[in-house]
Amino acid sequence: MIMNFDRFSGLPDNGTFTIGFTPSDTDNRLFTLGIWFASLPGDRTFVWSPNRNSPTSQEAILELDTTGNLVLVDKKVTIWASNTSNANVESATMSESGNFILHSTNNHPIWQSFSQPSNTLLPNQPLTVSSELTSSKSSSHGGYYALKMLQQPTSLSLALTYNLPESYQTFDENESYANYSYWQGPDISNVTGEVIAVLDQAGSFGIVYGNSSDGAVYVYKNDNDDAGLASAIHQSTPLTVLRRLTLEENGNLRLYRWEDVNGSKQWVSQWAAVSNPCDIGGICGNGVCKLDKTKTNASCTCLPGTSKLGRDGQCYENSSLVGKCTNGKNENKTSSFRISTVQQTNYYFSESSIIANYSESDVSSVSKCGDACLSDCDCVASVYGLNEERPFCWVLRSLSFGGFEDTSSTLFVKVRANSSWTPEGQEGRSNNSSSDGMGSAKEKAVIIPIVLGMIVLIILLTMLLYYSVHRKRTLKREMECSLVLSGAPVNFTYRALQIRTSNFSQLLGTVGFGSVYKGSLGDGTLVAVKKLDKILPHGEKEFITEVNTIGSMHHMNFVRLCGFCSEGPQRLLVYEFMKNGSLDQWIFPSIRGPDRLLDWQTRFDIAKNTAQGIAYFHEQCRNKIIHCDIKPENILLDENFCPKVSDFGLAKLMAREHSHVVTMVRGTRGYLAPEWVSNRPITVKADVYSYGMLLFLFFWCFV
Repeated sequence: MIMNFDRFSGLPDNGTFTIGFTPSDTDNRLFTLGIWFASLPGDRTFVWSPNRNSPTSQEAILELDTTGNLVLVDKKVTIWASNTSNANVESATMSESGNFILHSTNNHPIWQSFSQPSNTLLPNQPLTVSSELTSSKSSSHGGYYALKMLQQPTSLSLALTYNLPESYQTFDENESYANYSYWQGPDISNVTGEVIAVLDQAGSFGIVYGNSSDGAVYVYKNDNDDAGLASAIHQSTPLTVLRRLTLEENGNLRLYRWEDVNGSKQWVSQWAAVSNPCDIGGICGNGVCKLDKTKTNASCTCLPGTSKLGRDGQCYENSSLVGKCTNGKNENKTSSFRISTVQQTNYYFSESSIIANYSESDVSSVSKCGDACLSDCDCVASVYGLNEERPFCWVLRSLSFGGFEDTSSTLFVKVRANSSWTPEGQEGRSNNSSSDGMGSAKEKAVIIPIVLGMIVLIILLTMLLYYSVHRKRTLKREMECSLVLSGAPVNFTYRALQIRTSNFSQLLGTVGFGSVYKGSLGDGTLVAVKKLDKILPHGEKEFITEVNTIGSMHHMNFVRLCGFCSEGPQRLLVYEFMKNGSLDQWIFPSIRGPDRLLDWQTRFDIAKNTAQGIAYFHEQCRNKIIHCDIKPENILLDENFCPKVSDFGLAKLMAREHSHVVTMVRGTRGYLAPEWVSNRPITVKADVYSYGMLLFLFFWCFV
């Protein structure tokens, strides 16, 4: 291999990073170009490489040609190029932070490796909205993983996605399959200006947006990080501690630090995005991921039409080629196929993979879910499970993102009728009878009672297990309902709220700190689930304390807090559902229709009862509460137009012996009291001012 920089003064050896060729991990006759830490003897872990998935022969050349283009050529074939021809490239340098840069004649950077990352992020290296980290491709099927900014209509977050191999992208020219996002960092909303993800020198990782003073959202924060993420913006200083953030081939994002372990220097993992390997989409290709007893190591089981190939043990090919529609007819002969059942198995899938979602009224039993797949020619498999003990059935056209163990689900796979495949661990039975006299009557007389006894034992154990599980679910549901009826807020899991809101599919509206979705509890009670977009500035203990404080208060003009979720980066609040929405929908002319005109008595009652609610948390609670954001959008109306004050996301608690509190500006412009903008101490009178503005708008808008 040759690196030809004769036209320039050459690359300086800064002692920290170097660029060169190393033998490929899979074949020592092939070579990979990359940048690695020069100061680590015996370790050549790449932090950047342009040809990880296409190693070269020993005849490869990396050179800056006469036009200023940096090219990697192997046997006269261009493998990679910087695309900087005729850009007046004059020199190439390696920065102390590991950034390989091509400079113009006036020393302006024309191209840099930091702007085209591979699978690793170094300290102070920005990851922009238009760039992404990508893992090496699977040697079995060509799938790969990516870390990128996931942009939603009102928010943005970092996300890990599994990207299908090119051969899997479409099986029909009219079909489209989206990639699968299996991990997301905290959401940020209402962002303006530049947005970048960055790893700082102290080992913290997150998103910085706007000017450096605007905001930073941490994905992982090192306890010893005093300077913060903003200090990493546009910095290029020598590294005192060697760190790297790498997206590995198995789909996990890990933060490593070079440390001394028992006298041996090595890379030590400090943080990982995913703790359960089976939570990673595609980790087994399109096979099923199973954890061992330690819950840390995973193995793969393949479905019909797939097989294990390659050192990574992943499943390749595609079972969804089975049973596709043919001859332009949207039907198939059910006699040509049969359903094979895989117990305790579920699958990851994108929205574009779903053919239908049947509820209890459509699919009343497990077997009918298999029949639904058998009768649909597009279906390759269906999944049956229970949602709060109510059955559901997903009919799927693709299993490309892989499966996982799930005790509450059953997978039905469509296979050809003449297929002998059975799920792993289940032996197929032969239909051929023996007629050669083998097996005496005496042997049969011994075997038959044993088999019958085992069948009876299995039935008894199954009944006992069913009773135990049913009993636990019943007790859990009764306890949950009793907590809701008693008024105590319930600590929900994030998965439970996903189920109860149909994966947050029914958006009711957006508020200052997040979005509100419609859902229902196990007893059918309708609720409004508020999903916070930002990690709160206080910690877990303070969040729980505030939830318990608000949840313990009860008043007829106060929206009741039914529960909450504080799991990982997720923060959600569950409120009682208000049928008539918020007050602004009934008073503003641009929103209300002719059927939304309230009579004067109803307006008076709403104004009076709202004042009673505000007076309650000002004067009658153990701790005074300053709401800080009284406005029509935060006054909700039930089916009888009884007003209820809501949205305490900006509220401030104050001991009764105190008359004021000093805090940062919070609230909505147009309803702010004068003391907010004059930096004076805030009292309950700030809410009274906002209520006065609300009254003005309330009655003026009806004139």
